[in-house]
Amino acid sequence: MNYSGPGRDASHDLRGIEIKIGLLAPLTGPRQNEGNALLQAAQLAIEDEAANPFPGGRRLSVVPRDQSDSWGRATNQIVRLVFDDQVAALVTSLDGDSAHLAEQVGNKVGVPIVTLSTDPSTTQINLPWIFRLAPTDTQQAGAFAHDIYIERKSKQIVLITERDHDGRVGGEEFQKAAHALRAPPFIQLEIDPAGSGLDSTVGQAVTAKPEALVFWTDPETAAKLLPQLLDELPSTQVYLCQEAAQARFGPYRKNVWVVASNLAATSLRESFGERYRERTGALPIPAAARAYDAVRILAASLRRSGPNRARLRDALAALSGYHGASGVVAFDHAGNDVSDFTLVRFPSADSSSQ
Repeated sequence: MNYSGPGRDASHDLRGIEIKIGLLAPLTGPRQNEGNALLQAAQLAIEDEAANPFPGGRRLSVVPRDQSDSWGRATNQIVRLVFDDQVAALVTSLDGDSAHLAEQVGNKVGVPIVTLSTDPSTTQINLPWIFRLAPTDTQQAGAFAHDIYIERKSKQIVLITERDHDGRVGGEEFQKAAHALRAPPFIQLEIDPAGSGLDSTVGQAVTAKPEALVFWTDPETAAKLLPQLLDELPSTQVYLCQEAAQARFGPYRKNVWVVASNLAATSLRESFGERYRERTGALPIPAAARAYDAVRILAASLRRSGPNRARLRDALAALSGYHGASGVVAFDHAGNDVSDFTLVRFPSADSSSQ
């Protein structure tokens, strides 16, 4: 999608010595650890960019805002980032609801959005202001289904989904992928976002004796369920969506899988993981490398566009073959990351990134 509207002339340039990038992430509540990891990664990217100063003495900064709680609060935070903080662009977390809210504001005002959300519908409505830095639910579901039904020829499958927006979308995409392969029916277990009934879910999954378990849940739910299920079903293959994969699961398991960039095991990725660990004392969650790359590609684009939102959108759209910590980044006409995504063990062989 192209943007042919106004905003590229110098009169629309953002003022001030500081060029700000907004970060919308869960900084409080049950997903606070995830949000803090994204913020730490973004700040690390800002420090790396400081080694190469912007023209005119300008400097880059990240402005974090909390997406937690209700839609209303997230919307207010987005508006504050765009109008009060005057950010040049906005980076959103993996949460699909927040990505949709940001995209609505960004499209009306003219602000580039780089999202880590996997919800494919964010880029299916032909808006020129949003760019995704992650595999879609469609890509993940296709990779899971191919491995389960074609490679392993498994028949007894249990899909565990959260009863929320991201769980519903992911579950529907897996259903489509399975149907396209003419796969036998699978068992779907839905979980209340409040976390009630988890013991019952474990019991039902164990009773089904699945050959494969597919998780489309948030990281907190996955962290509670997966250890119990692996203890009861040690040989069952497990497939984690991107949100579920942000949890910390403890000991390495060879039968847990996730979709990642095919070119993720690079020296930059290793360096990022080492520096993140030195700073925080912990290994980064998988999405942290993408948050780092989101800031770096915005910085690279800002060096071409200057502090102007419309020209920055053009520079992002023209981005091609950027080598980042999460892999090689390039966007198609709709703003989708066209990286070569593939199924890898979780944690992947590049343990410094997990």
